[in-house]
Amino acid sequence: VISRKDQAQYWYRSEPYAYVSIDQFVKKFKASDVGQKLLMELLEPVDESQSHKDAVSFSIYSLTKWELLKACMSREMLLVRRNSFVYIFKTVQ
Repeated sequence: VISRKDQAQYWYRSEPYAYVSIDQFVKKFKASDVGQKLLMELLEPVDESQSHKDAVSFSIYSLTKWELLKACMSREMLLVRRNSFVYIFKTVQ
């Protein structure tokens, strides 16, 4: 938590509260074991022969426009069915 307002509530109770800036937070994380392990994992090159070709989408959109339209319409129909009582009540009113 890097917000000055929220940081105090997550502070360990036995120590007095002191604000930790974003720069200090980043430096301490990078110096920690978790930060070092993450850095080492990110520095390893990815073996593309082990990855599956279908696991990555190579187009901007993963669905066609028709499939997107059908998904949006089915969502709208679901919302209309859920709120049908409200629509009927407002019409009768």
